[in-house]
Amino acid sequence: MSELKEQRYIIEIAKVQGVAKAAENLFISQPALSKFLTRTEEMYGVQLFERVGKKMIPTYAGKQYLEYAKQMVELDQDFRNQIADIKRLKKGSLNIGSTPGRGKRILPEILPVFSKEYPGYDLNVYQENAAKLEEMLRNGEIQVALMTGTEELEKDGNFHVEEISTEEICLIAPRSRHFRGVAKYGFRYPWIDIRQMENEKFIMLNKGSRLRYVADKVLKAHAMDPKQIEFSSIDTIWEIVSKDFGVALASDFQYPKDLDIDIFSIGSRPVTWKFVIVTRVGGYISVPVQRMIEIVKNIYRN
Repeated sequence: MSELKEQRYIIEIAKVQGVAKAAENLFISQPALSKFLTRTEEMYGVQLFERVGKKMIPTYAGKQYLEYAKQMVELDQDFRNQIADIKRLKKGSLNIGSTPGRGKRILPEILPVFSKEYPGYDLNVYQENAAKLEEMLRNGEIQVALMTGTEELEKDGNFHVEEISTEEICLIAPRSRHFRGVAKYGFRYPWIDIRQMENEKFIMLNKGSRLRYVADKVLKAHAMDPKQIEFSSIDTIWEIVSKDFGVALASDFQYPKDLDIDIFSIGSRPVTWKFVIVTRVGGYISVPVQRMIEIVKNIYRN
């Protein structure tokens, strides 16, 4: 082992208190080790050992040298063990990003499965809006993003985008209002004419979110300008709608069926978007990252 050879040789001499035995343990000749010790002492300008009878005992300078040499060897071994663990996939880190509403529902299912398979991995989770997640991917701050896809994202050559599912953007309304929809071919839910909601309060996510962008487009396409109230959390919006405070537009992704709400399809054709997993083109996709992607697919599609 050539790394830290000087330190390892001096440590061995001190350990066995002699050059002959140290040379034997190090598989080199005694004259070669003696010359090595002499050159090392000349290089530092101090004597590292003194002879006491047949034993070689470290001098004060030798003791100081040994203290630091042992630390260097220990650090080197720790580093090698870390690298070996990484190669065996025992240790590492994974930075994953998700939009807040989606993360709250899917991350509690994904992360325990991954951690069970990779207990030595540090998971760093970032919940940001889609624009911020794209920026973090570009900068290499995260390795995987779970988010809503767009045509612009799919055309961006910096990203690899894999579709997991197609979700429908629906009208959600308080059950107490007893709105009625009709069955319509091609739609997942009872269909309702959203223009009936012109006089209702629309509970909207803050500007900057993908859902807000889609909701604004839907209202504009139907020539609607209803009263709007903004919130930063989709979960708050679900709760508020269930309390008969207004209506909202939201994805049908794992909508909370325990709340007193009804969900309706809208539009001349279904309003949809894609749930995607995004990685950076050219970024290293390790085996654990690949496994994380597989877990997302399996859990979500099931």
